[in-house]
Amino acid sequence: MRRMVFIGSHLGYPMERTPLGGGAMVGLNLARTWAEAGGFEVTALGAGAQSPAPGVDYVRLGGEPGAGAPDLVGFSEMEYARFCRRFERETTRWLLERTSLFPPESTAVVVNDISEAPDLEALWRAGYRPATLWHVDVADYFCRMYLRGAISTAAAIRFYERLGGADLVPDVLKLVFDKQRRAMRFSARMIFPSRAMAEVARNACADVVLQAQEFAAKARVIPWGAWGEGPREPSDAAVERLKDLYQIRPESLVLMTLSRLSPEKGVEHLLEALLLLERLGEFRDKDACVLVCGAPAFMRGEAYARRVRAAAQKLRRVRAFFPGYLGPEDKRAFFCLASLFVSPSVHESYGLNAMEAMRAGLPVLALEHYGSRDWPGGFAYAVPPKKIGGAPEALAAGLKQMLSDPRGLEALGRQAAAYAAARPFSAAARAVAEEAFSAVGGKPAPILK
Repeated sequence: MRRMVFIGSHLGYPMERTPLGGGAMVGLNLARTWAEAGGFEVTALGAGAQSPAPGVDYVRLGGEPGAGAPDLVGFSEMEYARFCRRFERETTRWLLERTSLFPPESTAVVVNDISEAPDLEALWRAGYRPATLWHVDVADYFCRMYLRGAISTAAAIRFYERLGGADLVPDVLKLVFDKQRRAMRFSARMIFPSRAMAEVARNACADVVLQAQEFAAKARVIPWGAWGEGPREPSDAAVERLKDLYQIRPESLVLMTLSRLSPEKGVEHLLEALLLLERLGEFRDKDACVLVCGAPAFMRGEAYARRVRAAAQKLRRVRAFFPGYLGPEDKRAFFCLASLFVSPSVHESYGLNAMEAMRAGLPVLALEHYGSRDWPGGFAYAVPPKKIGGAPEALAAGLKQMLSDPRGLEALGRQAAAYAAARPFSAAARAVAEEAFSAVGGKPAPILK
């Protein structure tokens, strides 16, 4: 029987009530899909308190001695950095102490997180050939969201490489740049969920971290597809309860967005777009509401949630509601209320929530991001801002166009459902496993200095 060691710090948390983001949901669903499919044994290393799936051999690591599962949602940046290092040390030591049980020449190693990854160089030297899942290009995210684009990702990587990992560099920056460079150099496979994300990573590191030829040999693009139920599946009672709660009538226009509340998700841009449309008289003669679903993310989430609620208070005609974090059953009911799903993210590697909405039969309007560039036109529109800071205007124009034909939205929703149904998550999970096992036992690549 073949064996896989699946390493992900977010594994082991109850995702039906824990807002850890899309990468954590992918990890959970990978573990479940692999366990159900069989064909190889899965040992998962995570920080949460419970096994991600029946049939998975689960080991909890990374917690403080004598304490329960780490409260990842409540961590500050520095607390999260310390946790990342602790998880790195413990997962590395755990695997290297068990090479006889998990022989490098026959064991696939899949890493679900980059910043929280084990010491990939140490694993490589021991003979393992890891596959890393790139849910976020952390260097690109840092430059765009923390530095606000003041310096390009490629320039930042070149500058860090010149520093050579000097001791003067704060550890939080090493988690951004050094962990990512190690993931590139000491991965046998780098799996990206969208072509645009792979291109950004390639262009930023070309001939600096890796030669372009070596990057191409390692990189794979595997879109996650969609999981969950098909269109309009929940009970009528659950849907009717929500209609009563939010006073939604048959003629009401209902917009929905769903994400953790974090700056890169751009929820305030959607609310500002609705305010622009209000001022143009767009909602003068119709009842309209927007459902802002999701909970504050860890680190900067609480401050961002306050900012979003302040933006919602400016609306006068569009009613804004904040239902909070939605588990799988709640999602299906909320999808039934909406006519259009809006994804206002300014930084998105793929767009899992948008794919879930499509699977539920909703057309999608999104700001242009890495994932949305791969969507076909017709039922999933990606609008690029015409200028920096122009996201509200771009969304307002897209909303006005899509909402001009309410009956047509239903037809677009059917097309969206068919598109998502043809891209099941199970196919992506199978492809990841095949790539991970294809790297096992291969000829050792040179270790770059």
